[in-house]
Amino acid sequence: MITEQMWDAANTISALVGLLLSGILVARFYYSYINSKYRAVIIGITFFLVMTVLYLIPFIMTGITAYIVGGSAVCIVSLIMDRRNIPQKIFLSVTIYMLIWISDVIALLPWKVISKATYLRAVESERQFALFIVALTTLVIIEKILLFLAIYITERVYSRRSEQMEWRELSILVTPYIAVIAGYWISSFMSDAYVNKSGEYIWNNYPVYELIRPMFGVIAFFVVISVIYSYQQIKRSQEEALQSALVSKQVEELTGHVHTIEKLYSDIRGIRHDVNSHIMILGNLLDKGKDEEAKSYLNEWQNGFPMPEITAKTGNPVTDIVLSERKREAEEAGILFLDDFHYPASGKVESIDIGVILNNALANAIRAASNSEDPKIEVRSWKNNNAFLIQVKNSFLGELSLNTETGYPDTSKSDRESHGYGLMNMKRITEKYYGTLRLEQDNGMVVFTSMMMIPE
Repeated sequence: MITEQMWDAANTISALVGLLLSGILVARFYYSYINSKYRAVIIGITFFLVMTVLYLIPFIMTGITAYIVGGSAVCIVSLIMDRRNIPQKIFLSVTIYMLIWISDVIALLPWKVISKATYLRAVESERQFALFIVALTTLVIIEKILLFLAIYITERVYSRRSEQMEWRELSILVTPYIAVIAGYWISSFMSDAYVNKSGEYIWNNYPVYELIRPMFGVIAFFVVISVIYSYQQIKRSQEEALQSALVSKQVEELTGHVHTIEKLYSDIRGIRHDVNSHIMILGNLLDKGKDEEAKSYLNEWQNGFPMPEITAKTGNPVTDIVLSERKREAEEAGILFLDDFHYPASGKVESIDIGVILNNALANAIRAASNSEDPKIEVRSWKNNNAFLIQVKNSFLGELSLNTETGYPDTSKSDRESHGYGLMNMKRITEKYYGTLRLEQDNGMVVFTSMMMIPE
């Protein structure tokens, strides 16, 4: 004979199996963001254990309280294992609990159909209990399929997972979540108040109410997706604007150097017309035995040549300036600087573009090599048909950590809002010429290679 305890046991087992499956999906969700199976599994286990304890405690706890406790536990564990990007960790814990709540709420809609099609139609208690287990199993499957789909869609939308999230961004992102949850809580409160007042369930007199809770879930899911999508678009716009500003600044700096050199070259060309006159005056002074006057005149003449300290001869004024200044900067920092760079003798390419790539690559190399035990930088270039390659090698102490999303190292500077886009700028310029960038580490050296296709 089927007893009430057996019905309760079926409910309990169904709930625990559902929590176990949810824990697996929580681990799946976090793995996409932390890229560590071990940490993701620990977070999933934490979710399962905490929610199981909350379910089995012998006193009543509201759903909102359970969600707050469980979400806080998952968030704390994720922060203990990785304290980077704290706002994002908080956002992820709130988001995964939103998705779990959404899948559970939406599953209420088919539950009524499932229950009517199964155990509510049966008369015999044994058959009714068997169909009840079938209904519970179907409900759990539907809930977890909905949760899996919600996680999958969220991952597809949240493509820029490795970006740093600011606290102000977190507050903006979480506010819509709070509004949806508050609306659902008010709806549930009104439903409970109706029952306490009239002694009847509100959906018995107002059947449409049964659609309200699932609709809240659907609305909440669209809110989650809209929030994440909008956040991605805002970050993308900010990054593009900042990259454009940085490129413009670099181009402006290089252009200023070029204009300075052009002015000096122009002055030198003007002085060349007076060389014969100067030589004649020096000759006359020497013929008359006025050696001191000749030396004084020669010194004044030399001071009139404002020759810049350009040691590099690459074949282009822009890259001459960049290479000379970066070489001087490296040598002042005690870094051995070897260069075999030559500007492409043929092909349609803007010298400013190559200057920006070379300037950024050498700046990164100097910063990295300065902390190594045997600081060294090598820069070279070569052209093979239409392919022009720039390669910069630098010594590096430690292991190169690459961003899993971009494939490039994260900036080591604290001001991430205005730094860390040098490689992205180089990538943009390289792609302008249908080329690619490559970064790799080999025997204590970091190798940067830029390949561009230069049309003739």
